[in-house]
Amino acid sequence: HTFVSIGGGKIEIDGKKGNVDPEIYPHTKMDDIQVYCNERHLRLDQYIDEVEDSDFDSYMNQIFKQMLKTVNTGLKKTGVLPGSLKIDRVAHALHQSAQSCNDIQDKNSLLLSSYAYAANEQNASGGIVVTAPTMGSCGVLPSLVYHFYHDQNYPKKTIIQGLKVAGLIGNLIQTNATISGAKAGCQAEVGAACSMGAAFVAYCQLQNNEQIECAAEIGLEHHLGLTCDPVGGYVMIPCIERNAVAAQRSVDAARLAKYLRNVKKNRVSFDMVVQTMNLTGKKLPIELKESALGGLAVVVPEKA
Repeated sequence: HTFVSIGGGKIEIDGKKGNVDPEIYPHTKMDDIQVYCNERHLRLDQYIDEVEDSDFDSYMNQIFKQMLKTVNTGLKKTGVLPGSLKIDRVAHALHQSAQSCNDIQDKNSLLLSSYAYAANEQNASGGIVVTAPTMGSCGVLPSLVYHFYHDQNYPKKTIIQGLKVAGLIGNLIQTNATISGAKAGCQAEVGAACSMGAAFVAYCQLQNNEQIECAAEIGLEHHLGLTCDPVGGYVMIPCIERNAVAAQRSVDAARLAKYLRNVKKNRVSFDMVVQTMNLTGKKLPIELKESALGGLAVVVPEKA
């Protein structure tokens, strides 16, 4: 099958419209979902399973397999990425560096970064990637999936259920704001991906619904105002490195959420931060929204 991202969420498979559509959900706010789940004693992934049809697990399995394949393919590639920037692929070298690390934290950090680089370098070279939620942010979730599956030995079932929760977060952002860098800057792309990644990590670590929401909120809140300023108009600088950083922040956001919920009440809800991102995006100047007319795009020379 051929999968093409169409406007954030909807897909086309061999010319036929798919049904991965946020509009099929009965709730459009996280607050309402939490109330519904609390009343029925449902986890967020169970809520999703209640809404989706019987084909959804098969679809999510395809997403899971493609994420692993994209990362694995990218890790094996070396050379220079296409385009006038002449950027070297670094995923393979990063992965090799990780193998020689004695410190387990450094090793895991480098491994995760190498996976994000691998996915984004595949995107930059015209390879097959999963828009999660966009092509410019396609390294965050696949890097976490690959790391949790291959390095942390989480069960496939857990990871797929975690991907469902990440997708719910992405749908809520798309429904109530945007995932378009051209509309709201990179906060809407990498910020959204980090939010989805944080929710994925929190779910896999058996955190409860409120902690998962908190993780997603932290992941997005601390990307507010992030500009989209691609050098030369390519999805390379700063996009590739930015995905690697956001993958790390997803893990940190989930860790912080796990313990914050035990010591204080969260004043900023996920719905609040999504609304804030939308308002912030409308205030960003056009030069900082995927136009390559401002920010790093005008400061960093295109030729080394």
